[in-house]
Amino acid sequence: MMTLTRLIFLLLLSSTSLHLMAGTLSITLEGVNTEQSLNIRSFLSIEALEGKPITNPSRLRYLHNLADAEIKTALQPLGFYRPTIDSSLTKNGEDWQARYHIKPGTPLPIATLEIQLSGAAQDDIAFQQLVAKTSLRVGQTLIHSQYEQFKKQLNSLAVERGYYQADLTQHRVEVDLTNYSAAITLHMASGPRFSVGDITFAPNPIDDAFLKSYASFNSGDPIQNSSLIDLQSALIDSDYFQRVEVRPLWNQMSDTEVPIFVDLDTNKKTKYHAGLGYGTDTGARTKLGMTKRWVNSRGHQFNTQLLASEIITNLSAEYSIPGLNPREDRYAVQLSLLDENSDNIDTRNYSIGVSKQQQRGRWQQVLALNYQQEESTFSGETETSYFLIPQINYNTFSTKDRLRVKNGYSLSSQLRGSSKAVISTEDFVQTRISGKGIYSITNKFRVLGRAELGTTWVNDFDALPASLRFFAGGDNSVRGYDYKSLGPRDDSDDVVGGRNLLVGSIEVDYRLVENWGVAAFIDTGNAFDDMDLSLHTGIGVGLRWFSPVGPVRFDLAVPQDDGDDNSIHLHFNLGADL
Repeated sequence: MMTLTRLIFLLLLSSTSLHLMAGTLSITLEGVNTEQSLNIRSFLSIEALEGKPITNPSRLRYLHNLADAEIKTALQPLGFYRPTIDSSLTKNGEDWQARYHIKPGTPLPIATLEIQLSGAAQDDIAFQQLVAKTSLRVGQTLIHSQYEQFKKQLNSLAVERGYYQADLTQHRVEVDLTNYSAAITLHMASGPRFSVGDITFAPNPIDDAFLKSYASFNSGDPIQNSSLIDLQSALIDSDYFQRVEVRPLWNQMSDTEVPIFVDLDTNKKTKYHAGLGYGTDTGARTKLGMTKRWVNSRGHQFNTQLLASEIITNLSAEYSIPGLNPREDRYAVQLSLLDENSDNIDTRNYSIGVSKQQQRGRWQQVLALNYQQEESTFSGETETSYFLIPQINYNTFSTKDRLRVKNGYSLSSQLRGSSKAVISTEDFVQTRISGKGIYSITNKFRVLGRAELGTTWVNDFDALPASLRFFAGGDNSVRGYDYKSLGPRDDSDDVVGGRNLLVGSIEVDYRLVENWGVAAFIDTGNAFDDMDLSLHTGIGVGLRWFSPVGPVRFDLAVPQDDGDDNSIHLHFNLGADL
């Protein structure tokens, strides 16, 4: 028993010693580019031994002998069928060196290319364009991946364009090594192009005729997969439904017409929402709201919201009516009651208005007409003003993910005014433009910039209420200064707002870990009259928590101007970067 144990121990010890003494293998490929080298290594059996101890030289030599054939096979998909290979396997001390000097040779050209379409697809411009732009050309090198990619494109386009019976009846590549050339044959029989039949919806509280207006196609149009997916996304975005599935009913097909059925699960009619929060501009705040996802079968909606904070109370309501294109057009009637009482503002605003929202390319256009009555107190005097204000807004943004922005921008502009001839206290015209941009230098570093400017043309500025004057300072303006604390002042040194506005900010943030980061920033700006511009600047640092609902910002900022309060100001804010 002891002898057997010793024998096993000696065998294990011998095996371990041989393993520790064994040399390793290195492989060198010469004469090929990166693409060729990567493909060759994926074919080489000997590649599995590189960098590992060689304890079985016989197996190493066997795999080395396979290498020439494997290299030739690896080069063929890249168009090289006559390579010359000089290979060697040497041992230097305990280590092994496998070296392969390769001359790929002349690439194999395409001598004949036969692409034929039959059926309805032969007159389809989308197929004609696909064939015209293919990289497969007579005289070009035969690259097998390009051939396979083109086959996939043909099949994908056929499905996308509604040729559900399309078939590649012939598809082959013939290599003639005697003449050193290739012949490609691709024949597709598309069959008929299927069209949309009747469009029906599962039972739901919204009119089918209205829901059909979300579709970018009509009965009789060719079926396109992208259009069906687009309708599904649009109905989900409408907020009427929590689940949408758009599917063709092939078993009910008549000739080439396929009925489309939209299966739906309706959302709850009424949605309630409530929230608590805190911002250094507003203090503690609460929000209560109610949304009627639909009021009637025509898809009208209603929502109301109460926002209450230490300085602002706002009750608003909106009744919205979808337009002819409900994805992009919407009409609304709005009502708002606002009471703001801060260190710098004391105003009460009551307004009612109508608006029309339309999508124009990448821009959202809003045309509005609002009537407002406002009581504002400045310099100890309370004035009541009335204004009928037509206005136009344009807004756009671009980013892949609004909650985690790597690169993107947003732009907005507004033009509004009034006339004493039409139920208004004073004539005025006002414009405002703002923009934000974000650029990622690396995966961790971002640069964020924002700018805002505005100007007002008015004869009697004192007739304008607080809502029509410009102020600066606060979380989203110039940090280091209190909310709306910057602007022209009266004889009592109270801020009364200005005709013009200019604000700019530049910030750099660095992501420390997945959801946390730090930032440094400089803000500058002011509200002012005429050209009497004196910019106020704040600099600071901040902590960022990238929460599931958007970035949460904790900032410490210090004013930099002579005569300003140079104490540290805390700013806390939650919201999307764009």
